[in-house]
Amino acid sequence: MLIISNQHAGDKSGDVLVRETVIPLIQRLRPSLHLDYKQTQGPGDAGDIARAYVKQSTQQDSKTILISGGDTTIHEVVNGLVAHKLEGAVSLILVPSGTANALYHSLFPPTTRATFWASLPKELQDAVSGLPESTREKLYSVLFYLSESPMRRLHSTRTTVADADGVSTRELTSCVVVSSSLHASILEIAEQLRAEHPGIERFKLAAAKSITQWSQSRLEIKYPFAAYNPATGTFITRDSSPEATPNQFESIDGPFAYFLTTTNVDRLEMEFRIAPLATSLPAGVHSDSEAWMELLMIRPLRDPSILKDAPWQEDAAIREQFAPKTVAVLQGAYQNGTHPNLSYTASGEVSNGSGESTVVEYLRVKEWKWTPDPNSPPAHLVCVDGEVLFIPIGGSVTVKLNTEDGQLKMNVAGGIESD
Repeated sequence: MLIISNQHAGDKSGDVLVRETVIPLIQRLRPSLHLDYKQTQGPGDAGDIARAYVKQSTQQDSKTILISGGDTTIHEVVNGLVAHKLEGAVSLILVPSGTANALYHSLFPPTTRATFWASLPKELQDAVSGLPESTREKLYSVLFYLSESPMRRLHSTRTTVADADGVSTRELTSCVVVSSSLHASILEIAEQLRAEHPGIERFKLAAAKSITQWSQSRLEIKYPFAAYNPATGTFITRDSSPEATPNQFESIDGPFAYFLTTTNVDRLEMEFRIAPLATSLPAGVHSDSEAWMELLMIRPLRDPSILKDAPWQEDAAIREQFAPKTVAVLQGAYQNGTHPNLSYTASGEVSNGSGESTVVEYLRVKEWKWTPDPNSPPAHLVCVDGEVLFIPIGGSVTVKLNTEDGQLKMNVAGGIESD
């Protein structure tokens, strides 16, 4: 087993946890297992270390990587493996040492941790029962692995940034989130606040700075996709449309106040459940054919109180008046994900009942393309698992699920159903 420890992640306590608790625990319960402990020294190291480990392993070897860090460290590992077209299978074990730890908290949501603990063999419970609960909760993926429970398939997406000529300028793999608009702006500003505010509070501060930004862009979604209908509580599949482009994409115009897609996760922080239907109304997670991205967007011009030709780019007051409605969605995410059911009344008020139209459009997609308006700076930012990229003027970004045969298959130690 390879152990990658990002000693600089989060509050920088993860490496001590690995050396003083995780490694002794595994050595005590699996004494025959060889452990190769590596510390990262800087950005990109995690991917390089993982790639070297997998390349030197024989095809018959069981390749297991324990990652102590956050979602960015996982992102580095995944891209270090996928970018070099390595084949076979790799199992990942997570020790949440980052700031948000979206993947870990989605695999082990707070409401189901007591059930998970009760399901563990007594041997594993006894091995960690003397530890503080706050420490035990960081060991769930390790305990899941040691219990020999079936691993969960970790799906991924491929993000391609292209210039005005359609030439690829950057390609990245993601297994958590790809976003633009407000979410990408939040990540960019939050990174600037990291030194002063290392915890998750910096994301709320960043949101307050960018809540009135709207992004003008054209979104194209490839058929088939599914749209959530709150009235029936179901997803309705759309296979085509008379207005579809020749390559079978549906075009959706902005502006956008919020836009993101997630894979494998229903939350981006422990309590911020932005894509709740990923677990409360799952499409299926056990095969490529059942894999989807959860897509959420807020388009302010759906608000009945805003005229379709309103000069929102010049008139900041229009965006400021709409901001509380975006805030209501974000608050819903912090309230166990109640926001998919928010709708507008005829006068544009936000209501929990059935209204004229939903505030959030919630889709399931397999491929999408985002083409920013050249005059909309926020629309040119795209966040890929915490890494913020710039889309060239006149360019675009395309995101699609990785489902091709022959690619490296990744599994993760975790996965208990959320409420």
